[in-house]
Amino acid sequence: MSSTARELSSGSSSFAVPGKLAVLACPPALCPHLEFAVSGALSAPVSLTWTAQPGRPGFLYAGLEWRASPGTAGRLAAVLRRLGHVTFEAVEGPSPGCDAERYSFTPDLGLHRAAIAANGDVVVGEGALLALMERGEARETLSRGLHRLLGTAWDDVLEPLRRGAHGAPVTWLRRTG
Repeated sequence: MSSTARELSSGSSSFAVPGKLAVLACPPALCPHLEFAVSGALSAPVSLTWTAQPGRPGFLYAGLEWRASPGTAGRLAAVLRRLGHVTFEAVEGPSPGCDAERYSFTPDLGLHRAAIAANGDVVVGEGALLALMERGEARETLSRGLHRLLGTAWDDVLEPLRRGAHGAPVTWLRRTG
């Protein structure tokens, strides 16, 4: 555990999953509001370590890792998207009967949710593929639909910010809720 690590133990969860929040770009004025929102979603006090985001001058980056009840990433995504001008990703590991998932948000594109495999690949379900094939008559339509399901537009925007955040401090929470 790093020197910025914190241990929290609140409540007793029968099953905890690992998760990670990467706030890839946040205006400095929103940082306290974001910490308050994250604290509420995790039911635990959170104080993040903020660093400059070289991929977006004037914005800050922070990271948080946790072990908490399944659904935590979705709760965080729902709360943080309401802040509007924040770019983030929340990833949650698998739990019994549930795939791992990633929520990506940019102010311009909105929220994208994807199931992810153990190697980080996006997993597209059979139902989504069947619906796409039924709607798309042309190859171009099918290609656009697949890119939407995979979250390609989000990855295109987020990748430069992900690279800029390497080496930034991460706050660790042991258990919440």
